Amino acid sequence: MTSLSDRIKLRRTELKISQQKLADSVKVSHVTVYKWENGDTEPKGKNLFLLSKVLRCSPTWLLYGDEDQTPLPADELSIDLDERQRKLLELFDSLPESEKDRHLSELEEKVNGFNALFEELLFARKNSKKKQ
Repeated sequence: MTSLSDRIKLRRTELKISQQKLADSVKVSHVTVYKWENGDTEPKGKNLFLLSKVLRCSPTWLLYGDEDQTPLPADELSIDLDERQRKLLELFDSLPESEKDRHLSELEEKVNGFNALFEELLFARKNSKKKQ
């Protein structure tokens, strides 16, 4: 990879992080991430350090592509879970096997419902802007 924008996109896709999730993690808009990945703008200061933390690489690798700073491949990284994620896994593991699939299906259904609602809201917003 020859540019900062290429390294950001490469690492984000390698870690299977969406632009929106990356934006949320760094506390910027998804448009900002889009501009970073297209080379329109570059992350600076605090955003660069937050970005490197989320992408689990060094800021110098992002900026300059230093080979001695090349991050570990995604499949070799340990998974850092926050307290809620650990609690969820602990609770899930304590369920009887007969209940695990049912709860996974329910959770998946909830997520799909939220995604559908979000898509509806985006569609409605786009339509209301067209009418103005």
